[in-house]
Amino acid sequence: IVMHELGVLCHAIKTVDSIAEKNGIEKIKFLTLEIGDESTFVPAFFDKLYPVAIDKFPRMNGSVLKIETISGKGISIKEIGY
Repeated sequence: IVMHELGVLCHAIKTVDSIAEKNGIEKIKFLTLEIGDESTFVPAFFDKLYPVAIDKFPRMNGSVLKIETISGKGISIKEIGY
């Protein structure tokens, strides 16, 4: 399961770094991830992996990971046509 979080985290970091580079931003202070409360992601894994994942991204050095939990809407399979 940890590998699932690592892949998502690495993709988010690369995306943010790329956008910062294109816009001349030299320093990222924080990265906010929104995670659905009904997802299979474990927020604690993101916290533990973050320092290692930003290691090769100088713009991210010293940045903080913020996680916001988004409430699920309780949509049933029948409501989306399955």
